[in-house]
Amino acid sequence: MSTDERKARIESALLNIWYSGQKPGLVTGLTLGLLECTYKALRWATRQNYKSIAAKKASHPPVLVVGNLIAGGAGKTPIVMAICQYMVARGDKVGIVSRGYGRSTTAPIVIDPAKNTPAAIEAGDEPLFLSRETGCPVAVCADRNQAVRLLLANFPDLKLIVSDDGLQHHKLARQIEWVVFDRRAHGNGRLLPAGPLREPLSRLGSVDAVLCSNISPEALGKALDWPSRDNWYAVHVQLTGFRQLSSGQFLTTEQAMEQWKPLKLMAFSGIGDPGKLFDAIRSAGLNLDASRGLPDHFNYPEDFCAQFDQQVLITSGKDAVKLGDSNPKVWVAEISVKLPPALTQALEDCIGPTID
Repeated sequence: MSTDERKARIESALLNIWYSGQKPGLVTGLTLGLLECTYKALRWATRQNYKSIAAKKASHPPVLVVGNLIAGGAGKTPIVMAICQYMVARGDKVGIVSRGYGRSTTAPIVIDPAKNTPAAIEAGDEPLFLSRETGCPVAVCADRNQAVRLLLANFPDLKLIVSDDGLQHHKLARQIEWVVFDRRAHGNGRLLPAGPLREPLSRLGSVDAVLCSNISPEALGKALDWPSRDNWYAVHVQLTGFRQLSSGQFLTTEQAMEQWKPLKLMAFSGIGDPGKLFDAIRSAGLNLDASRGLPDHFNYPEDFCAQFDQQVLITSGKDAVKLGDSNPKVWVAEISVKLPPALTQALEDCIGPTID
């Protein structure tokens, strides 16, 4: 068994324990419980709660962290995309910092959308996807402070910097913190590695907003067993259509339903929760002949799509940046996110008025 296969098997087993209610065996359960206690002790010894509070401070330009309390992602990337698209449409220059999980190098890198962009294996799938979707520059580095410095050295006139993840990266000074939850809520409610929580739910008391992705604040509060507050907002991620990877042709969901009616459809994805994509496709009225969920940040082999007999292959934008664009069967699910007025107002307030 290869290292990637072993990693995928462990990830799948943990996800089933965290989110599907699967009970671990006696030895696994005891091991996870011991490691969870160790994790809690390390958090206490390293004063993580104090560091979270100390990281909040004004900066120029302001830094907005869009993060999760859970491991494995809960829909941060579409939110970051929506923030940048809103600010750019308003006439403000925005930059993004990202760790670039899963890339082949640790060297800091800047993605300038006005120049030739690196491959996903060099920059990471999320940074490359965000740069292409928003037209914004992205600095990629595990050290978010170094990424911010690199970004400003190349683009000194930015009005806002958005950190894709980094809520627990306390060295990064941030002015605003938004936490995203999706339908999986906090899984079994336990801390790593026995559960998906990176931090206890008490952290919600210090963030500026909780964004409920395709779930109502009331439903999320019930799932978390935590009372929702005025700074909890419902955010709807909507499937708008499909773009052919090879040609760029776009079909609305209605056009796709009509044109693909006699065809067999296959969907695959290596995002945090592939089921969200598959459910969205089915909710749009399309019938999937098959679907395949892959490990998050899956590294696609060159001939991956050749194994499928279906005439239409659907995947996410984050997956698509790692696929070649020569196969006409591959279509990318296009999404849009509309931020609530209270959140767009918060963005405008943090950067101040725009002078035309």
